[in-house]
Amino acid sequence: MNHFNNPKSPIDNRQSKFSRRRFLRGAGVALAIPLLECVRPAFASEAESPVPRRMLLISNNLGVLPKQFFPKSSGRDYELSPYLQDLAEFRNEFTVFSGLSHPDVDGGHSTE
Repeated sequence: MNHFNNPKSPIDNRQSKFSRRRFLRGAGVALAIPLLECVRPAFASEAESPVPRRMLLISNNLGVLPKQFFPKSSGRDYELSPYLQDLAEFRNEFTVFSGLSHPDVDGGHSTE
């Protein structure tokens, strides 16, 4: 017996809230979105500056002594720590953050 002819069937014969036309229009837009992203660079102006290169390093202090790594003071005029001396020529191009550990996670070791 067909579900549509069975009066006890969970499938209802009522028309859906979405028409087939509305569904197809939405599907067409959804399929076109990735194409719009790849076309955008072709229309970008050449005068735009290049995106700066960025790098993020996260240290978990394995084998690094925090007192030897982190500068004693903050701000632009901090004195480089012994570990950071090798990066002195790049001093204006990096930032050192400390104290970013989660307060409820210590693992029994130094986390700062």
